[in-house]
Amino acid sequence: MLAKKPFQTQAITVWSISFTRMHTTWLFRKKRALGNFSIEQSFQEVVNVWPEETKPVWIEATQFSEGWLNRWNIIRQTRTLETDVLHITGDIHFAALAWPKWRRNRTQVVLTIHDIGFLHDHIGWKRWLMKKIWIAWPLRCVDQLIAVSEATKVAVLPEASWFDPTKITVIPTVVPQHFKPRNAEPNNPKPIALHIGVAENKNLRRHAEALQGLDVHLCIIGEPSDADHRMLKQLGVEYSTQSKLTDVEMQHAYATSDFLLFASTLEGFGMPIIEAQMVGLPVITSNIDPMREVAGAGALLCNPLETESIRQAVAELIQNESLQKQLIEAGRENHKRYSPALVAVELVALYSNILDSES
Repeated sequence: MLAKKPFQTQAITVWSISFTRMHTTWLFRKKRALGNFSIEQSFQEVVNVWPEETKPVWIEATQFSEGWLNRWNIIRQTRTLETDVLHITGDIHFAALAWPKWRRNRTQVVLTIHDIGFLHDHIGWKRWLMKKIWIAWPLRCVDQLIAVSEATKVAVLPEASWFDPTKITVIPTVVPQHFKPRNAEPNNPKPIALHIGVAENKNLRRHAEALQGLDVHLCIIGEPSDADHRMLKQLGVEYSTQSKLTDVEMQHAYATSDFLLFASTLEGFGMPIIEAQMVGLPVITSNIDPMREVAGAGALLCNPLETESIRQAVAELIQNESLQKQLIEAGRENHKRYSPALVAVELVALYSNILDSES
């Protein structure tokens, strides 16, 4: 049986589950020495506000997910986990294959999907196989699916049209709490546009084309390719690059920039939008979801596929101080929607409903 008691976190009352014979396990991908830790950071922020006596067990996969043998070993490892709620936190979706519904007595499987953009990297039979291993087959095994945005939910459903949409809950990624409001706005000789990421969907070329002829410095976080460097120089865009930044260095990059230029063409969530809003930057982002959904009223929207639309947004922002202040204030309110405490509330409710339905 489940007993429930309230606990206080960040002035929000959360109904936590006191387990007498049930517990929850979070399964993560194997962490790399250098890489993107956004999934781990998000869940770490949540667990930091979770009551000690009910914290989920944190398990990391023993193998990286490349190669069939490694994936099989991850599935085998997952099969050994004894838990009542197994939450696969992202990336290694195929781990759910360890628990097909006909093989288990009581374990309930929850899967978080952050995005399915990886499908666009493949065509033909490779795309078909990726869809089966990362989406279709795992969803046959899960009891509840978490999407980090409405856009991700909408993207997943056509790939598994038989999946019950009532079993999909939108719970957003958590804002990293190491980002803090800056003490003052920068006084740069010319406006600095912060661009994060160099993957194709990050839209570096159109960003650069939009800035051509404008007196704006482009600060790129990432390692542009030789072709990117040639393109930037041909366009005559003033730019600088930084990569592999620590949390402190990333805070400094935000704090010393004048605005975030994030007209991405595809995202599962769009965390840089919220990070910039936390620090106090005006944001320019795409007029498509999930960017539009995540940004709320705290961003100037543009068409990411039209250079002129991006250019007009940049020109309007750098010339309108009142607009800058309006976006900063709206962003300050918007990012509160993505606090660890609120996500903890939603996860607790989800686990509680799962366990109550099985008791």
